[in-house]
Amino acid sequence: MRATAIAIAALLLATGGVIYARAETRGFMILPPVEYDHDYEGDLTIKIVDTVDELRILCNLNQPQMLACSMSNTRSCLIIMVKDEVMRQRGWTTGLLLRHERGHCNGWGGDHIGERPVMANSPQWVPDNARVQLPLDRLQRTMTFRSR
Repeated sequence: MRATAIAIAALLLATGGVIYARAETRGFMILPPVEYDHDYEGDLTIKIVDTVDELRILCNLNQPQMLACSMSNTRSCLIIMVKDEVMRQRGWTTGLLLRHERGHCNGWGGDHIGERPVMANSPQWVPDNARVQLPLDRLQRTMTFRSR
């Protein structure tokens, strides 16, 4: 297991600004260093896409495990990520990937120096039955609204 974690960490180091699906949550390195782990002060745009194929096109990368990427200049940052359902199927949460990519927006390099782990028992992961859910009646109303 340790060899797998090291191999995945090496892959992340080699792919700056890109997040990949993980096989194991225990101590997986994903969090940016503290100095980059804060709100982004520039103009932040977040683009959510439905599929990994769309993400690959928009990020201009063909990495099979990619779930998010970011691009920035001195005044703005664009984060592109797959929708929450896809992330959760791969064992990630939107919050964790957003936090990672926001670190890149704040100047954290693609070499991922100083990356910090998130642990399996972290409050970052909540079981489906404990997560806040939209009430069914609201979801049904949106479906009715869309069908008009």
